Amino acid sequence: MNPEVVISEGPPARKRRGRGPQVAIVVAGAVARGAFEAGALSVLVPWLARHRLRPTVFVGTSSGAINATLLAATADLEPDDSAEKLLAFWRSLTLRSVFGSPLLRLPGVAAAYLGQLFGQSHVVNLLATSPRVRLAERAFAPYAGPLRSNIESGRVQALAVAATDASERTTVFADLAPGVSLPGTNRGRAIDYRATDVTFKHVLASSAVPFLFHPVEVDGRYYTDGGVRLNAPLAPAVALGATRVVAVATHPESYPAAPPARPQQQPPDFVDSAVSVLGSLLADRMVEDLQTLDKLNATVNGGSARLIPRLFVGPTTRHELGELAANVYRERYHGRRIVDDLDFRLLHALIGAREKNNGELLSYAYFDQAFIEPSIHLGIRYARNKTGDSAPWRPSPAVAQPTPGSTAP
Repeated sequence: MNPEVVISEGPPARKRRGRGPQVAIVVAGAVARGAFEAGALSVLVPWLARHRLRPTVFVGTSSGAINATLLAATADLEPDDSAEKLLAFWRSLTLRSVFGSPLLRLPGVAAAYLGQLFGQSHVVNLLATSPRVRLAERAFAPYAGPLRSNIESGRVQALAVAATDASERTTVFADLAPGVSLPGTNRGRAIDYRATDVTFKHVLASSAVPFLFHPVEVDGRYYTDGGVRLNAPLAPAVALGATRVVAVATHPESYPAAPPARPQQQPPDFVDSAVSVLGSLLADRMVEDLQTLDKLNATVNGGSARLIPRLFVGPTTRHELGELAANVYRERYHGRRIVDDLDFRLLHALIGAREKNNGELLSYAYFDQAFIEPSIHLGIRYARNKTGDSAPWRPSPAVAQPTPGSTAP
């Protein structure tokens, strides 16, 4: 396959003449780890504004769709205020505001499973859906009007959130400013674009983790988490006309430099296997897309094609946030026996928090301020390190100036 098709297919979205660089913010899916991304974005958004690079395209998947939507809805505010609104959302979250007690839901799930054996019912999801629906309705209600105003005024050229449909294709719901055209289907990646007014339902669809949360119905079709197929939606950002891309994720931008010094001494258990699958889903395609974008930039450097400098913020290792979750959990719950936390302690008993892989799995569901707050600060630290670099963009702005009249790769 032509590597260019991986990133984009067809011409970029049309934009009005006379505009400066079209900066896109791309936010990967990460479930509870989205707090790390919010911390990084709280540094990046004001930093971009100081360099006269206010973003106009916002693209996200899963928890990244939450972050992207909130930033698009507050794009009319001062950058520091927009960042504070984003952090305030994450600082308001609790475990029970996202999902109900698995222990309380267990009898109902068991009954539904027995009914499924006899063709009377079927099990759709394991966790209660109503808390996250109420959270989304309440949290996004104040932003519906500002988001519509920002889109219609052109302050935001595009807001796009990715979800996975039942036919195993990616649907990108795109809310477009007047004059911005909808990208065509990316056949190489099975990405379809749908023009719509993005609402909390689209964000819920993008973040409906399979097996855990109920699929979300939008216009007669059911959707689940966009991270199943497109966790870091770089391709939509390019298709929507980005001339610079700022990407934030909770995994590094490259693979480990070398295999482990010591081979694993025993077969992987179910936690090890789950973490391996999550790593493949959430990180590997992102790394490949970033490498493809770098190769395309190197190929067209100095030519007539469109160069797309990119800036990436993520942790140094794949397990850093998992290790943070394990440490926080150990410190918070060591020696405690609290009835209200019984189901979380059951989760701890099942997966533990002693090994890095156990903490890795825990970190995706750890909607607790004891984990969210240090995750925010970790994201802030990594973003400050990146923006303090003398050359944060790849390739550097001195080399990667878009050529007038150029086309998308």
